[in-house]
Amino acid sequence: MKRVSRRLPDMARAVRDAAHGWEPGPPELGGVHLPPDGDAITPPFTLRPGIDREQFAKEVAARDWFHSFDFGGGIVADGVDKSHWKTQFMGLPDSFAGMRVLDIGAYDGHYAFEAARRGAAEVVAADHFVWTWPGCTARDNFEFVRDALGLADVVKDVVVRVEDMTPDNVGGEFDLVLFLGVLYHAPDPLGYLKRVRSVTAPGGRAVVETVVDLLDVPRPAMAYYPGAYLNEDASNHVGPNLLGLQGLLTDAGFSRVDEPFLWRYHEIESTSGRPLPPGPPKSGRAVVTAYA
Repeated sequence: MKRVSRRLPDMARAVRDAAHGWEPGPPELGGVHLPPDGDAITPPFTLRPGIDREQFAKEVAARDWFHSFDFGGGIVADGVDKSHWKTQFMGLPDSFAGMRVLDIGAYDGHYAFEAARRGAAEVVAADHFVWTWPGCTARDNFEFVRDALGLADVVKDVVVRVEDMTPDNVGGEFDLVLFLGVLYHAPDPLGYLKRVRSVTAPGGRAVVETVVDLLDVPRPAMAYYPGAYLNEDASNHVGPNLLGLQGLLTDAGFSRVDEPFLWRYHEIESTSGRPLPPGPPKSGRAVVTAYA
């Protein structure tokens, strides 16, 4: 049997933020790392003409939200995910003009609608876990916002598990695949990323955002969270380090993987309510772009 040797891309650089060049984020932001221009907030979404803003505001206020939405004029869905602020860290292109975009783990749909606002020709929002969870309003929130923004012709939706995802059941391959906040929920992280690669078009790219851990380990590694260890949530399974994240994406079939950007520090401590420790972080959240 022929032995295949591969070199993972830029592994030494992937630990730079975690071990050497890091700076602590402001305590009031829970260890969030701000780049020099890290204060940008995306503008409000534009409601479709003719909508009754007073009634719409009442409906927004009555709903439970995960994503946040600013609809202008003081109408705000204040979700757990501070989406308008967080978007600046996700490595998204300024223009999505002409792109086919797949948003995996769409939840309330903020990032799918952001892709449409930036000019995507077609967006498919895909979810299963929260869209079918008893009592969860995420699917209804998604449809409510899509109607309010008048995006039914641009943003489509499909209910599909990541494990079952193929080009056939999501509408083909896509120029840009968003996989934000999903990987650490994966019981099979390599398998999930292979599914992501399978729906990324040749020449396309995937943007992956996830919990990372073991940042002080100088080789590819991944933490496993039994039970509800992370954030008292049994759906949280794994946290690769930056080297491990690059390695997973390479083994999933991506031809090139950018250096991950560690945008949040001390994820384990922050989600458990422990004081943020001094010194380089051992956990956090990272975003990385991988190319098919």
